[in-house]
Amino acid sequence: MFSLRILSVLFVVSASFANDLEIYFDLIDLNHDGKATSQELAIFLDRFYEEKFDPDFSPTSPLPSATKAMLEKLIQNYNRNATRTYLVINDLKRVYYELYSLQNQVPSSEYQGLDPEQIHLSYTHNVHNQMFISFVTRDRPTPNLRPIIKYGSEGYIAFGNTTTYNVDGWHHWIHYILIDNLQPGTKYNYALGFIESDNKTTPYIFSSPVWAFKTMPIQTNGQREFVYIYGDMGTFMPMGIEVMKAIVSDFISNTDEQPDYVVHVGDIAYGGTGGKIEIQAVWDLFMNQIAPIASQIPYMTATGNHEKYFNYTSYKTRFFMPSKVDPTPFEVDENFYFALETNLVQWIFLSTEHDYTEGASQRIFLENALEQYQQKWQFKQRPWLIVVGHRPMYTSDIGANAGDLQVDLEPLLVKYGVDLAIWGHMHCYERTTPVKFNNVTDREHFSADGKLYKHNATAANLTSPIHLTIGMAGALINETWFPQPEWSHIRYATFGFGKLYIYNETHLEFKTILLDPTVVDEEDRFMIVREF
Repeated sequence: MFSLRILSVLFVVSASFANDLEIYFDLIDLNHDGKATSQELAIFLDRFYEEKFDPDFSPTSPLPSATKAMLEKLIQNYNRNATRTYLVINDLKRVYYELYSLQNQVPSSEYQGLDPEQIHLSYTHNVHNQMFISFVTRDRPTPNLRPIIKYGSEGYIAFGNTTTYNVDGWHHWIHYILIDNLQPGTKYNYALGFIESDNKTTPYIFSSPVWAFKTMPIQTNGQREFVYIYGDMGTFMPMGIEVMKAIVSDFISNTDEQPDYVVHVGDIAYGGTGGKIEIQAVWDLFMNQIAPIASQIPYMTATGNHEKYFNYTSYKTRFFMPSKVDPTPFEVDENFYFALETNLVQWIFLSTEHDYTEGASQRIFLENALEQYQQKWQFKQRPWLIVVGHRPMYTSDIGANAGDLQVDLEPLLVKYGVDLAIWGHMHCYERTTPVKFNNVTDREHFSADGKLYKHNATAANLTSPIHLTIGMAGALINETWFPQPEWSHIRYATFGFGKLYIYNETHLEFKTILLDPTVVDEEDRFMIVREF
């Protein structure tokens, strides 16, 4: 009976012309009385998360006291009215507007026609001279119109293409443009729109005073890189949009350390229901949720288990990673795995959801990428080597299901001297000591307080990777820990994100930014120093 009710609700939602927020709210408000109660929130979370937040939950039974308290706290976070024990749609609209107002932008809760939305920048393999941009419109342009970006003080124009896909009856249009021949280290203001087939007439140009991007400068002695990094975000339920508000606030207030790009380590929008249904309005909400950041700095992604629906169609079509727009011979599966070299970091993005065993195409890619950068040790020019994936190789969270990552991949991480391995999937934060094969290593180089790992390794296999699990960007937190292993230096379960500071070839620092710092004794912060 319960499953039939869900299917009927989803049919009504997908068949309506309601805007995204209304669709989202109706997914929670099952009886359509305009009030989203804690019981309805519990049903929503139970079906939208593969990882069940309460094993004893039943849609027809009273909520356990702990679950009810958690959900009532969530309701109060959004409605901010101590006398009201439910949410109304205006609560969601207000939070949505608060996000955009941080940058003096005014979003439309009902995008129309050819208005650009869901603007998303990403790097190609050429971080100095290229940028890739995509955006969405609700209407399909007429056949004689092509998407364009108008950028820079000279009013340069780049042309693009248009695509779409069919999941859950989604009928919007994705426009994507490669911007080439850019100058390194240059800021470009830009506007998006469409041009007639004569390549001269531009009947639709939409501009915003805050739309701008900056290419990566050519490396100099004083060059630094700052990165936002996190996983497992989602939208309103429970805290993804609140974490994004914190990220936007950090971006606009810390002008001396504005991150150059974002790394999202999988589980992105949570549009899937834990079954065989994926709600595209959730994807649309999420892409507009990250747009205040993604319209200004490249937003790079790894693949998580919540992207799997309909053979990853939404993820593959909405995102444009380097392996999709300009693949190397070893990057054969579009967005799923790729290398990205910036000035100071060699990133390797993996998919823990796809085959990485001996002989698999992803394994061949990984071995090639690692071998390619091994030779840089001898020239003292090796950038920081960071591997990114979704399911963690090291975690003391009892809900972990990482497959055979340690068996199949850890020998490679150790052999080639990976500095950091960063994961998500578990909705918590955990940092290891330098570790190899479940053993703490380099004790003499790892400070007693765990804040400094300082080594003078002259070969890759003399270092030990530090692993971060950072899936705390908004998805439901309900973690249970094993007794803390010796290699687990610090762990906590609360909402927030990470900031990675790469100062030069020898100094790297990481810290967490928590929505509520009072829930931990101390926010984590540590540094790696390499003395070649």
